[in-house]
Amino acid sequence: MGKKRLKSVEAPEDEAANSRNLAISFTEHHLDVKQLATLFPKSRILVDSPKDSLGLSEKNAKIRFESDGPNRIEPPKDVSDLVLLGKQFLNVFWILQAGAGVLSIVTYIMDTTVILNLYVAIMLFGIVIIMCFVQFFEEKKTLAVIRAFSQLLPPQCTVIRDGKQLNLDAEQLVVGDVVIVKTGNRVPADLRIIHSCDLKLETSSITGESEPIEYTTEPANPSVDVFDSCNVGFNGSFCVDGEGVGVVIKTGDKTVIGQIASLTTDQSRRKSTLDIEVQRFVKIITIAALALGTIVFTVGVIMTDFKDITETFMNGFLVAIISTMPQGLPTTVSSELTIIAHRMAKKNVYMKKLDVVDAFGATTVVASDKTGTLTQNNMKVTDLWYGKRYLSGIPEISRKTLHTLKSLKSDIAQDLYLEHLDAPLPDLLEIMAVCNKGNVEYRGAFRRTRERKLSTAASQPKRSQDTWKPSASYKAQPPLLDGSTEKQVRRSTTVEKRFSGSPSEVALLKYVDSVCSILDIRSRYDVAFEVPFNSQRKFHIMILNERNSIDDPFDENVTYTLMIKGAPEVVITKCNGLATADGEEYIDDETMMDFQDAYDHFGNNGRRVIGFAKRTFIAPAGFKFSYEELNFPLHNLTFYGISAIMDPPRPDTAEAIRQCKEAGIKVFMVTGDHPSTAQAIAKEIGLIGEPERLLLGRHTLRVTKIEEEDASEGKDWAAVHGSDLSAMTENDWDELLKKRFIVFARTTPEHKLMIVENCQKRGEIVTVTGDGVNDAPALKRANIGVAMGLTGSDVAKQAADVVLMDDKFASIIHGIEEGRLLFDNLRKSIGYTLSHCFPSIVPMLLNFIGGLPPPMSALQMLSIDLGTDLPPAISLAYEPPESDIMKLPPRKRTTRLVSFAMLTYAYQIAAYMICTGSVSAYFYVYWRNGINPFDIFFTSQKYFRSDAIGNFTSWGNTFTPPEQVDIRYQAAAACYIVTVTSQVYHIWMCKTRRTSIFTHGVFRNGATVLAVLVELGLLCLLVYTPGVKFVMGSSSPPFEVWFFSLGVAALLLLPYNETRKFFIRRAPHNPIVRLVKW
Repeated sequence: MGKKRLKSVEAPEDEAANSRNLAISFTEHHLDVKQLATLFPKSRILVDSPKDSLGLSEKNAKIRFESDGPNRIEPPKDVSDLVLLGKQFLNVFWILQAGAGVLSIVTYIMDTTVILNLYVAIMLFGIVIIMCFVQFFEEKKTLAVIRAFSQLLPPQCTVIRDGKQLNLDAEQLVVGDVVIVKTGNRVPADLRIIHSCDLKLETSSITGESEPIEYTTEPANPSVDVFDSCNVGFNGSFCVDGEGVGVVIKTGDKTVIGQIASLTTDQSRRKSTLDIEVQRFVKIITIAALALGTIVFTVGVIMTDFKDITETFMNGFLVAIISTMPQGLPTTVSSELTIIAHRMAKKNVYMKKLDVVDAFGATTVVASDKTGTLTQNNMKVTDLWYGKRYLSGIPEISRKTLHTLKSLKSDIAQDLYLEHLDAPLPDLLEIMAVCNKGNVEYRGAFRRTRERKLSTAASQPKRSQDTWKPSASYKAQPPLLDGSTEKQVRRSTTVEKRFSGSPSEVALLKYVDSVCSILDIRSRYDVAFEVPFNSQRKFHIMILNERNSIDDPFDENVTYTLMIKGAPEVVITKCNGLATADGEEYIDDETMMDFQDAYDHFGNNGRRVIGFAKRTFIAPAGFKFSYEELNFPLHNLTFYGISAIMDPPRPDTAEAIRQCKEAGIKVFMVTGDHPSTAQAIAKEIGLIGEPERLLLGRHTLRVTKIEEEDASEGKDWAAVHGSDLSAMTENDWDELLKKRFIVFARTTPEHKLMIVENCQKRGEIVTVTGDGVNDAPALKRANIGVAMGLTGSDVAKQAADVVLMDDKFASIIHGIEEGRLLFDNLRKSIGYTLSHCFPSIVPMLLNFIGGLPPPMSALQMLSIDLGTDLPPAISLAYEPPESDIMKLPPRKRTTRLVSFAMLTYAYQIAAYMICTGSVSAYFYVYWRNGINPFDIFFTSQKYFRSDAIGNFTSWGNTFTPPEQVDIRYQAAAACYIVTVTSQVYHIWMCKTRRTSIFTHGVFRNGATVLAVLVELGLLCLLVYTPGVKFVMGSSSPPFEVWFFSLGVAALLLLPYNETRKFFIRRAPHNPIVRLVKW
C-alpha cells in the first residue's frame, strides 16, 4: 500500500552530467503553490484555489510557442536507405565472402576454360547481396525506437487559457500552460501538480510498473528528488483515478521522455564480441594467406626460371590464398546464427540481431528486474493472521462439515459456504471482498439457478485436525438478480473470470474467489459512502447498508456497516476489540504483542501487509456522510486480521538461479522494492542463501530474516540501497562488485545504468533486463539488453537486443546456454573447416618445390571449401551441448574464438594427419599405374599435361601424353577423395571439445549424419560424373584409395583426439594440456 518510486536514468560518464542527470534538471517539486505562482506569473495561478487558475493568455502562449517550438519529441536525422544499405556491405563477413568471389573471378579470367569458377563467383556474390538486404531491412526496423517515444504523446488535452477550458493538440502546449488531467487522460507534458482530487497516475508506459501512484500538491523535502516527490506528473503517464490540475514545466525534448529519447539515440552501437573475434581472425588469416601466397609465388617463379609468370601467379599465389582462407566461414557462421536464433525463438527468446547470441553466451553478470522476471508479476495472498492464529494458503473445513455437505443435494454440496468456516474468517473474507475497488467480470454460459444467502458467523464449527481442502473441486459461481430481493445464482462450468483493479486489491479478490463467490457477498450490500485510500490516510473506508435488512421499513434509522482496510498499524489504532473464534476480545498489551509479531513476520518475509476491521452503527436513512466533517464513527472498531500479499517467484526461477551459480555467472537483482521485500524474494529463489522455516501452530511460515552476520566478509552476496550508489567511490564499487550475488533495492533506471557502466569498467559482460521507457539507456548501454515482451513498453523492446516473449528469468538462462553452445559449436565448425586448408596447400607446395604434377586443381580446393565441407560444418550448429556446458565459468575476455591452440591443431596436427593420407594416395596412383613415384619429381613443366613434350618412361613403362594426363587426373582425384573422406571421419572427432565422442553419443545429431551423406554424394558427383569430373580436373581413380582415409582416422585422428580430450578432462590447467586445448 506504500508509495512506489518513479524511475530516472543516468547518462554515460562521457556526456555532460548536468544535461543528462534528469533529477537535477527539476527544481519545481521543491516549491509550494505560492512559489510556483511567483515562478510562473503569466500562468496566473490562484494560490487559494489553483483549480480556478486563469492560465496563460493566448498572446503569451503564442510567444512562448514561437520561442520553444511544438511539444513533440524530434526524431533523429533519418539515414538514407542507400547509406544504410551500403553500411551492410562493410560487415567483415561479407567482405571476406566478396573477397572469395573476386578471387574466383580472377581465376576465371586467368583461365576462361574453367567456367565453374565463374559460377562459384556468382554464387558468392549472390549470398552477399541477399544477406546484406536482409540485414538492411532488420536495421530499418530498429530505427523505430524514437517513434515509440512520440506515440506516448496524447493527441489532445484540456488546457486553461484566459480562464477558459480549451481542447488543444498536445503539440500546442507550452511551458506555463495550466492543464487539467482527468480519469482516462494521458499526461501531455511534464506537469507540476497544483491541484489534486485523489489523483492517481499509472506510469507503466514510462516505468513498466502497473501500480498506480497517488499524486499530491505538497512540496517535497530538499533531499527528495523529483522521481520520489509524487507531485510531478511525467509526460506519457496515464490517469486512472481522480483528477488534477498542473502547470507545464517542460515540453517536447526537455521532458523526461524526451531526454530519455536523446540518451537512447546518443548511445553508440558497440560491435558484438562475435564481430570483434571474426575480424581478428580474418586479419590473421589474411596476413597469413598473403604471406604464404607471396612465398609460394616467389618460389614458383624461381623454380620455373621466371617462365610462365602468369600461370605461376594463378596456380601459386591465388591458389595459396584460396586454400588458406576458409571461404565457407561466413556462410557457416551466418547459417549457425540463423539456426540458433530460430531455436531460441522456440524458447521464447527473440534475437533482434543475430550476432548478439555470442555475447549472450559470454555473459558474466545478469542484472535482472524482480517484478515479472524473477517473480510472476501476479500479486497473491499467501498468509492470513486472524483470531491470534496463522493461516497459510486457503482455508480448510472439517471432515464433519464435509459429511454434512455430502448429505445435501448434489448442487448444494458442491459449494463451500462461508458459514462452514471458522470464525472470524467469514467476516474477514467479507471485508476483503466488499471493501475493495477491484472488479471481477464473469463471462460464459449459465444453467440452473438456486438461491444463496450469506449467513452470519455467530456460531461456526470448530476446525478438526482431519480436514479437507476444497480448492481442487470448488468453483465460485456468478450470481444474477431476477428483480426480486433474493439473488439467484446460475450454475456454469464454462465461466471465465476477469479481474481488474490495483494488483493488491485483485490479489484479495482472487483469494476470496478461491473460497466463495465474490458477487454472492457483494450483492448483499449497497455502498452508501466511500473514502478512497491515499498515502496520508493509509486506509480505505466503505460504509454500506445491507439490502435484505430486517429493519422496520417505517423506521427512519438504518443499520450501516463500516468496513476499513489499510496499513495494519493505522487500522488497529482505531480498534478496541479483536475478533476471535470465541467472540470479541479486548485489545490489551498481550494482543498487541501477538499482532506485532505477526506483522513483523510477514514484513520481514517481504510481504505487503494489509489490516481489516469493521463495525456497525445506526444512522438516518439517506444520511450524507462526510470525511471532512467525520460525521460517522471511526473508533471502537473490531479488528478482524491481516493479510500478507506478495508477488511469488516464478516456479522455474530457483532452478535458473542454481544454474547461474553452477555456471559461475553473477546475478544482481535490481528492483525498486523495499530492501526487506527484495531480500526475502532473493532468499526464496536461492540467490542469497537458504530460507529458514518457522513452525507456528499447525501452519508453516517461510521466514527469511536477514541477519547482520549474513552480510559479513565471508558471504558472497550483498544488499545495497539505491540511494547509496551515487555516493560510492571507485574503491567501494571494486569491493561491492567482487560479490557474486547482489540485491540492489529502491533503485531507479538511473541506478541501473550506473550499475551496468561500473560492471563494464571492470571487464564484465553485462546482460540487463528492462521494461520501462526510461530503462532504454541501460538496455542500450549493456552488452545485451533484454526487454520484456509481455509487460515491457514498446520503447524498451525497440531499444533492446533481445526480447523475452514470456518475461521469464529462466529464458535468459536458456539464451546464455545457447550462446555458450554457439561459441562451442562455432569453434568446432572452424576447427573442422580449417583442417582441410593446409592439406590443399601441401600438394601445391610439392608441385612448385618438387616439380610434381599438380595434386589438386584450384577448383577442387574451392569445391571443398564451398561444397563438400559446408554441410558438415553447418550441421554442427545442431550439435547438442556437452554435459558440462553450464558447469563451466564464463569464458574470459581474452578467450579467442580462434585460438593459437586451434590454429596449431587445424593447420599442423590434423592437417598433417590428413596430408599423410592424401599424399600417400596421390603417390599410390602413380605406383599402381607402373610409375616410380620418385620419377615424377620435377616433371610438371614437361610431362603430365596436355602439351607434354613427349612420352614419359618409368620402370620400363612408356606413357603417351593422353595417358599421362589421365594418370595425373586419377592422382588428383585420389588426393581429393582422401582429403574429403578424411574430413568425413574428422567431423565426428569435432563434435566435442572435452567429452569423449563415445560418451557424448556418435549419432545424437541427425543433421551431421545427413550432412555427411550429402558430402559423400557431392564427392561422388564431382569425381565420377562425366563432364563434371573433366571440368574439375579429375578421373576415376582406383577404388582402394577410399580406404586411405579410414587408416588416417583409425590410426591418427581418433587416437590423438580421444587422448587429448581425456587429459583436458583430467588436467585442464596443466600447461602442456592447455597447448592442445581449444
